[in-house]
Amino acid sequence: MDSGPSDSTSARANQPSTTSHVAADPLLTRAGVGSFRATSSGELLAVNDAFASLTGHAQSALLGQPFSTLLADGSDSPLEALESVEEDDTGRLDPVTTECNLRTATGRLVPCTLHLRRSKEAASSDHDDSTGDVVGLVQRSQLTESPAADTSLTYGKTFAALAEALPDGIIVLDTDSDIQYANPAVERILGFEPDELTGDSKVKIIPERLRETHLTALQRYLETGERHINWTYVELPGQHRDGYEVPLGVSLNDFTYDGDRYFVGLFRDISPRKRAERELSVKVAQLEAVAYLGRHALESADVDNLLAKATELVAAALDAEYCKVLELDEPGEELLVRAGYGWADGIVGEATVSATAANSQAGYTLNDDRPVVVEDLETEPRFSGPALLTDHDVRSGISVTIGPPDDPWGILGVHSTDRREFADHDVDFVQSIATVLATAIERTQYEDRLNETVAELEESNDRLEQFAYAASHDLQEPLRMISSYLGLLERRYAEELDEDAADFIEFAVDGADRMRAMIDGLLQYSRVDTQGEPLEPTAVDAVVENALANLQVQLEEADAEVEVAVGDLPTVLADDNQLEQVFQNLVSNAIKYCEGNPEIEIDAEERGDEWVFHVADDGPGIDPADQDRIFEVFQRLGERGSGVSGTGIGLALCKKIVERHGGEIWVDSEPGEGATFSFSIPDRG
Repeated sequence: MDSGPSDSTSARANQPSTTSHVAADPLLTRAGVGSFRATSSGELLAVNDAFASLTGHAQSALLGQPFSTLLADGSDSPLEALESVEEDDTGRLDPVTTECNLRTATGRLVPCTLHLRRSKEAASSDHDDSTGDVVGLVQRSQLTESPAADTSLTYGKTFAALAEALPDGIIVLDTDSDIQYANPAVERILGFEPDELTGDSKVKIIPERLRETHLTALQRYLETGERHINWTYVELPGQHRDGYEVPLGVSLNDFTYDGDRYFVGLFRDISPRKRAERELSVKVAQLEAVAYLGRHALESADVDNLLAKATELVAAALDAEYCKVLELDEPGEELLVRAGYGWADGIVGEATVSATAANSQAGYTLNDDRPVVVEDLETEPRFSGPALLTDHDVRSGISVTIGPPDDPWGILGVHSTDRREFADHDVDFVQSIATVLATAIERTQYEDRLNETVAELEESNDRLEQFAYAASHDLQEPLRMISSYLGLLERRYAEELDEDAADFIEFAVDGADRMRAMIDGLLQYSRVDTQGEPLEPTAVDAVVENALANLQVQLEEADAEVEVAVGDLPTVLADDNQLEQVFQNLVSNAIKYCEGNPEIEIDAEERGDEWVFHVADDGPGIDPADQDRIFEVFQRLGERGSGVSGTGIGLALCKKIVERHGGEIWVDSEPGEGATFSFSIPDRG
């Protein structure tokens, strides 16, 4: 096989498990061949299952024991035969074959043939032995007239049985790269019959582009012993008899027999694993593309840029030449190429495709609730491709609707110039991209409609504010005139008017005053958002102090007591005038609706990332059924007290101011137990 990057000699010395007998242990065990590794002094370092079974001892019991304990009493150790072996010209040590009797756990002696070899390269790192470990193969001897011949025959039969039973290919080559043996599995993997390869050059099963490299690497190894690939396992291509390459997983080793040097290679077809790896890699790339496009859709509102990126990603992920996004027009008759990848100039943004033609792929896609997969457009019986596809030599592809099948926005299509089959995960990928696009387009359309609605609301609010200002201004003058003339009438004709007439005049003046107060309240309400001051750091202590000063006369007339948590009120971002209005309205309501001498408490508490302020009174309380209604315009507190005047705008004004500050307002109360009005202001400090 070919050579490549070398493995380290020092690393090999520290890893005795990579020696040939250890690497082949599963194969040897399967063939019933025992193997062991021992120090030069005979201490057992490793044994396989077949060796343990032959001796009747557990593997764990054998490790660390001298090999001599397994021999008949007084027998010489067969390992001593290695002492007379000298290195050849290449520095290697030839193997030794010898006979011995092994004592089993039951005391029975079993005649065995041992194939021994000392490997300097495999010296164990856990003992100090400069001459290296001993590796050996052990087989039970058969009683025949010619033990030596039978041993060789048995060994050969064992190898042949093992090689023919393996699903992996085995080849044995000489130093000229001529194949001396090939097992039956080679034909299944590479198509060559074993007899066809035996005696021929190994380069026959190496791709032509790698043959020179192989021969050069082999010659370098024979001259210097330098390896350029990992012999334990390497992935290389093999040349199939039919001309194509087969990916192989290869293990290599070399050995000396009867003075000649040979190489053995075990290999298996790893095409299924390679296909699985490629498919997994494609799936990962497709998932990453979907995730990337999803993030881009969330971060950008530019639909055209999103569509362009989508076509580029889909074409790359499926290794296709073309991808397009078609947008369906309002009548549903024509599709515009809104975005595309790979198309000729003048296509994207200009070319159109019929959406209604019965035999068109686009029309078929719009009328089908499933993805449309085309393997070969030339033989496709369901529809014909439009000129857009045929002019670009398109043969295969996938098309899906963008949006729900019963109300599609358009079509996403990916196309290839080759006839090809698409896997299920390819179709799922295109559908996922179409779903991302549909979601992004729907979100953009929603945002556009929302922006239009907001603009219309802002325009409507401006008109309402102008109307409120005009109405308040225009109504104030007639109301003042009514009040003035009624007062003049009362003063000039007081002696001529009876008691009923005086009452009528008083009612009329009171009504005009209340109407003027309502107009002023509506004007304040309409200007909370548009005429308010910027939110700035505001000391609530000072705001409450100003509000109570404005109510000084009302507080004195009611003999009210107000307890304020002075020093405990925070500083918040607020419009101080509007915040003062809130406290003033809440305290004023508490005074108006409390009988006797009102007791009012004002405090605050921090809750998470906001401050909550409380204005509590000891009045008659509020029915739970009325607690939401009282914050609406013109909704008064009802019969909470008798003879209480008001416009029904005060609490509604408080609510609008609090909401402008990003908070909420509510009341906690039960009839007869007083009321606590609370509102929150976010802590933005």
